[in-house]
Amino acid sequence: MHRIWRQRPVSGSARQTRRGSAEPPAAVQTPRPSSQAPPRPAPETSRPSPPEAAPDLRSGATGLALRRAGIRTLLLVVIAALLLLSLAGQIAKHRYGLPTMGGLVTFFYVDEENNLPSWYQSVAYLFAAVLLALIALPRRRQGAAFARHWTALAGIFVFLSLDEMGSLHERTTEPLQRLVEVPGPVWNSTWVVLGLLAVAAVGLAYLRFFLHLSGRERTQVALAAGLLVGGAIGLEMANAAVNLGDVEVRKQTFRYAVMVHVEEALEMLGLAVFIDFLLGRLARDAPVRVAVVN
Repeated sequence: MHRIWRQRPVSGSARQTRRGSAEPPAAVQTPRPSSQAPPRPAPETSRPSPPEAAPDLRSGATGLALRRAGIRTLLLVVIAALLLLSLAGQIAKHRYGLPTMGGLVTFFYVDEENNLPSWYQSVAYLFAAVLLALIALPRRRQGAAFARHWTALAGIFVFLSLDEMGSLHERTTEPLQRLVEVPGPVWNSTWVVLGLLAVAAVGLAYLRFFLHLSGRERTQVALAAGLLVGGAIGLEMANAAVNLGDVEVRKQTFRYAVMVHVEEALEMLGLAVFIDFLLGRLARDAPVRVAVVN
């Protein structure tokens, strides 16, 4: 009878004895600290900082922002108000027998000095002088063309502002009448002789300056000059020719008052057109901190 031999499971230690020597378990290798220092990050190359962006004055940045359309509208409204108030006072004086109305007639009359219309004109001339200086100063620093012309114009408009306040041109009438015989009533206001000579001299000196402007700018400057000279000198001569007689007597007539209003209206409008031209020029090539918004 055969015996059935069952093979017993061999334990791990016995198996290792039979094989002789068991293989040692794989040792876990721990990373050794490297004696080499870790690489340093490469230094950043110095790049030139980008130029600072110009402040956008239209979005509320610090600076002077001039709204061209708003200034144009303001000038026209003020001119219309001054002319209407002055004319209403003359109508009250000549038609309704109210010569003073508590001093309001004189205060608003465009042919008087040291009153509201003359103050407005003086400030408007001074404002134009400031705009001319803002255009001239950066051009002088850069040595740009016609920088002297812009600077001289600023000085001329400062003088016109002082003249409007103090009536300097009218102070030359009596001395000139003593020196020169007046050929006719047109030249009764002898200061217009000096005015015409000054206009001719400035026109010749600024001919190249005028021609370097763009077509639109030339139109504006020509219109402004025509209104200013035509009102201040042309209608002054026409008024003297139409209203004959003693100067103080003819100034008391209503016809004289009407012509004076036309004269002053042309002068005020001419100055407003010139200021609008300067604002347009300032918007194109002004310093960074001045912005003109259309």
